[in-house]
Order: sequence, then C-alpha cells, then structure tokens
Amino acid sequence: MSIYKAVIAMSFLSVAPLEGNDAKQNLPPNDNVMRVGLKLHMMHSSSRAKRRFSLSATLSPFDPLEPARVVTILEHTPHRRRKLNQYARGDRIGKGKHGDVYLCKDETKPGGYELAVKVIPRSNPRDKIKLLRKSARQESQNGTPPMSSTMNNIRKELAIMKMCRHPNVVRLVEIIDDPREDKIYMIMDFLSGGPVEWSDEGKRPLLTLQQTRRIMRDTILGLEYLHHEGVIHRDIKPANILYTEDRRSVKIIDFGVAHYTPPPKSNGKQAERGSSFEYPMIDPAVFPETDLLKRVGTPSFLAPEVVWFQDNEPEASSPTHGKKPKINPRPQITKAIDVWSLGVTYYCFLFGRTPFNVPSSANDNVHHNEFVLYQQISKGEYTVDDFMGADYVPTAVSRSSGSIPATDGTMVVQLLEQMLQKEPLQRISLSEIKRHPWILRDIHDPDEWLKLTSPEYSSKGGDVISLGQKLRSLLLGTR
Repeated sequence: MSIYKAVIAMSFLSVAPLEGNDAKQNLPPNDNVMRVGLKLHMMHSSSRAKRRFSLSATLSPFDPLEPARVVTILEHTPHRRRKLNQYARGDRIGKGKHGDVYLCKDETKPGGYELAVKVIPRSNPRDKIKLLRKSARQESQNGTPPMSSTMNNIRKELAIMKMCRHPNVVRLVEIIDDPREDKIYMIMDFLSGGPVEWSDEGKRPLLTLQQTRRIMRDTILGLEYLHHEGVIHRDIKPANILYTEDRRSVKIIDFGVAHYTPPPKSNGKQAERGSSFEYPMIDPAVFPETDLLKRVGTPSFLAPEVVWFQDNEPEASSPTHGKKPKINPRPQITKAIDVWSLGVTYYCFLFGRTPFNVPSSANDNVHHNEFVLYQQISKGEYTVDDFMGADYVPTAVSRSSGSIPATDGTMVVQLLEQMLQKEPLQRISLSEIKRHPWILRDIHDPDEWLKLTSPEYSSKGGDVISLGQKLRSLLLGTR
C-alpha cells in the first residue's frame, strides 16, 4: 500500500465524541487527524452529524482519490451572479490573498453539499502599471503572464492546490476556468468550524494545553506533508488553521504566497501515490528562487531571515587599520521559515498574544511600525509568562502534587525556544518537533505513530481500513 493510501486512511480515522470541557468550548477533543471507518464515526455522532457525514462520505468523500477537476465552460444562466454551473453561491465567508471566498452548494447532490468558492479576478489595476516595465512587456509579448502579474500568482496557487492531497490541508475540488470570463473560480473544502480562536479581548489564552497539542499535531502533519512535496507555505498563522465542521481536526489553508521547489526524487510521483489517476506536475519555472527574497506573509509571523536587513555595525580591529564595516550576509530562505511561523503560532496558543510587538509608544506611521517590529523579530527577545494556556499551567518547574505533570512547563518552554531560534541553521526541524516528547504525549505507541504518519511511509500490504484501525488504536489513550 502506498503513502497515498496511508493518507486516505488517516483521513477517515474515527474519534470519540466531545466530552467535558472540550464539549463546552466546542474545541477538538482529540488528536484525530486520522479517521477510519464510517461505521465507527456514526456510532459516536449526533443524528445531524450522521446525515452530514454520510452524505459527504457517499457523494463527496473527505479525501477523494481523483485530482481536482478543471472545467473550461461557465454556463450562462438568468441567475448568473448566484449560480456557477451546478454550484449555488451564497454569502461571503472570507477573503484570501487573491480573492473573496463564498459559501456554495453543489445542487447535484441531494440536499446540496456545502463547499467554498474562491472568486479570483484575472487581473487588477496594478497589472497595467507593471506592464510599463520593459521586462513585463517582453514576458507578455511571449504569451505568458508577467512573473509579477495577478494571473501568474493565480497560476502558482492553483498549481500547488491541485497537487495537495492530505487530510490536514484544504482540498481543492474543482477549478472553473473559462477563458471568456474575467474571473477564475476555485471550489474547495468548506471548513465550517472556522479559524482557531486563541485569545479573548483581554489577550488571555482560550486554549488548554491539551487542545493546543492536538491542534499542533494536525498542523505539523499537514506542514510535514507540504514540505515533503516541496511546498513552503510562508504564511502559517492561526487565521490559516481552520477547524473541520465537527472541530475534531484542523486544516492548513491559503496558498496565496506559497513557494514550490522540486523535492528530491520527485520524478515518478504518480507511481508513488499508488493511483491510476494522473496528478499534475508543477513547472518549477513558475516559482523563481528570487521570490523567496520578498517579504510576503503576515508581519508578526515572519522569520528573521525574511525580515532581514543589512547591518553596517563596526567590526573591532587594530588601531592601525581602523574600523571596517561588518558584513552581514543574508541567511538562505528555506522551509525553516515555516517552523518559525509555527513557533509564533504556538506562542499565540500558549499566551494569547504574539511574541514580538510594536511598543505602545510607537507612532501611527505604518512603515515605521513595521520597521520597529522587524527590528524586534531580528534582535529582540520575547518574554514568557509565569502561566500558560486557559488551564493556567505554570511555565516553571512545578514541585506540587497537582494533576499537571511537573515537566509540562519546562518541556513547552524548551520546545518554544528551539522553534524561535533566530539563526535558521540552529532552529529545530519539523521532524524533530514531531518527535518532541510533549507532542508525543498520550500516544500509545509513539514509534508506530511516527512511522505510520510519515510522508515516506509505504506499507508492504494490507488495506486502508486495517491501517486506519491501527492508527486509531494508537490514540485511544488520549480520549
């Protein structure tokens, strides 16, 4: 059985129903990125959830084997503004890097299966200004969109999303790309659970440590998959981590600024997936390495090597030679930037605020404040409160005989320090985070879980259900 079948098995792992505080807060009660067995799920679900899940499993599986469909004709109907072929468009529910996101229903399914549609204009007014540049005019005359154009950015996002197939990454279902139209429509998963809420109005954390661990596990698995496929997300943050409808798992969304570099041994990817379907291969030329030098993403979550600026600090030398300016070479931009952003996200979950902030004394100049923030990220130190999480766990070593393990505080702070290392070569890797004792806590057999959830894993035999049952058994102790 291939890695892809293992991923499908992970997507159907059943979990226990919400209980206790998890039910009250309507937050994920378990690390349940793995789902197996529709019968098991329905045994633990409400009647409404049964109908919803049964419909999705029968008509639009959580992780369909087939790649995203591409439709090149948008039918013209009297209700054009509200109808996109078989999809009835509803209210706006969000906004991405390149367009607005609306709720929609597939009317070919009984009851209407809920999805999300992202409406993306092919161009914007800035594209006309960019065409004044000689390089952009040459690219346009060659029949390809200029590298900095909206259309080229759309090509990048579509290329990555068409490739991604993982239960912790938002799923692209269909693309409506009619060349006669001035917009492109991306039909995707509707993640009705919404983004992870992590702080209240007083900037106090809303998540318990156990909930944070479960969300982090899901995000780590999704990000590990992306990195294995050669994708750097570049904008990991709580707003881009959304709950599924039952809030039992989360998915990574928004690939508007993501970058792709061909991973080692990327040839033969279709065979590796163990499927008869043809999966799209990404053209690396669409993703020039110079793109990685741009400061894109959300300022508070950018890594030091992304906000980097040249220092001209004097370097000590002998009196006869005077002082020479210190050369500060820019670190290479790698997937370590996602680890930093994940570290900032982790800090948000724990303490209800971002680790680096503009001082309250700063002025109203946006550019000045960004510069101050970047200085903080590059050279400043973050602080750790005495307590973390909604359950008020001490960050220092506790000698009390309470129900909280004495090592929780030190383990969490140690992991945070490793993720927020300013030097990318000293920063902990994603695979090391996944193997951290705090992340693995409550898993029955950590070694087996690590093996089965690895992107490189490939079983010699067996079916999807048996693999999923094995994954499920590893998490029984966490309920």
